[in-house]
Amino acid sequence: MKDILVLAYTLSPTRGSEYSVAWNYVMHMSQRHRLTVLYGASGEHLGDTEEMERYTQVHHVPNVRFIPVHSTKTIDWLNALNRKGLFVYSFYLAYKEWQKQAFKVAQQLVKENKYDLIHYLNPIGYREPGYLWKLELPYLWGPIGGLSNYPWKLFDSLNWKDKLKYSFRNIINTFQLHSSSRVRKAMKRTDLLLVSTTEMGDIVSKVFHKDYLYLPENGLTTKAETNLSRFNPPQDKIRLACIGTLDGRKNFITLLKALLLVPDRNNLHVDIVGDGKLRNLLTNFVSTHGLQEIVTFHGQVSRQEAVDIFKHTHLHIITSIGEGNTTVIWEAMSHGVPTLTLDHCGMHDTVTPQNGYKIAVTNTTQITNDIAKTLQHILEHPQELQEKSHQVLIDSEKYLWENRVAFFETCYDQCIINHEEKNRLLSPVQ
Repeated sequence: MKDILVLAYTLSPTRGSEYSVAWNYVMHMSQRHRLTVLYGASGEHLGDTEEMERYTQVHHVPNVRFIPVHSTKTIDWLNALNRKGLFVYSFYLAYKEWQKQAFKVAQQLVKENKYDLIHYLNPIGYREPGYLWKLELPYLWGPIGGLSNYPWKLFDSLNWKDKLKYSFRNIINTFQLHSSSRVRKAMKRTDLLLVSTTEMGDIVSKVFHKDYLYLPENGLTTKAETNLSRFNPPQDKIRLACIGTLDGRKNFITLLKALLLVPDRNNLHVDIVGDGKLRNLLTNFVSTHGLQEIVTFHGQVSRQEAVDIFKHTHLHIITSIGEGNTTVIWEAMSHGVPTLTLDHCGMHDTVTPQNGYKIAVTNTTQITNDIAKTLQHILEHPQELQEKSHQVLIDSEKYLWENRVAFFETCYDQCIINHEEKNRLLSPVQ
């Protein structure tokens, strides 16, 4: 049993995305190790730690010490514009200051306790490496992501505001990737690095000449199950599901345009779950093009209601121009639902020709045509959905959280070995 100091900025037993990544890690790894977990948000914004603090007052998690790193007046001031939705990038200034606070807390903890290693768990974005790597302990970072740019060739599907936003993101990302001295120092200091996608690994190798191991940041908490008979053939229409924020990055407009090119589209039904600034645009498109009978907008629903959609879904659709490993891919997998996705990001690694459908990332026109052709093919060969669902159930085994515990333990052992070897090479010859 090891004593591990964990930095998990977002942490919550009820929220999804990176909050659940940290929570799943804690629930599984604490069964074999003692964890001290530093966190900064269990709610919507940095410093919103009340949910976790209330939770820990009522629930005892064996082998875990939760320590909230509270925001300061300076942090709150820096994050004010982001909280109000006026300038989201002010968050990064506040987050950097929060990392300094976390480092001070960690320094004191290391003085008072013996730890075998440090694990910087989340967020997966590489841009803010924090400061815990400065502590003289074996250091594991990751899984990390965010190193790749959104494909420029898909920008013609965006409105001008999103084009400006994501262009800025790409330019800043490229600059940070190649010029941030602190990221480079943290990379060099890291004793073992995990990457969330193989695409991230390729960039790490090229830019930082760093070895890495691949591990998606999230996975399945329970064994995937489904009734395969509902897939072959579907009794009514083939039901498709898209879940996510209705914004430019999720790119749902491409699916809607593809539907217009499907000859037998009236035998499909699309459930779109989520809300966002593009909802009016998407609903107007559906109304204008007569798709109301085959597209249903559910709006924002609870996480459980969103997951329950997959109980009645035959095919999950991802059209995002950029992702890590979106949480909904695991939720679809847990119900044995195959995914149709653009062939990039984390989906490139988790979706295979045997368990889903991958659309080559060429250009928006070709992607739209290829999605339409694939949907028409499925309508003509619905038995494929049962075959792919069966393969989803098989492939899901390797993504179970209970199975990745052993992987993490191997990583920790190797991290300690790497640290000791590095120190041996750096120590003066006697």
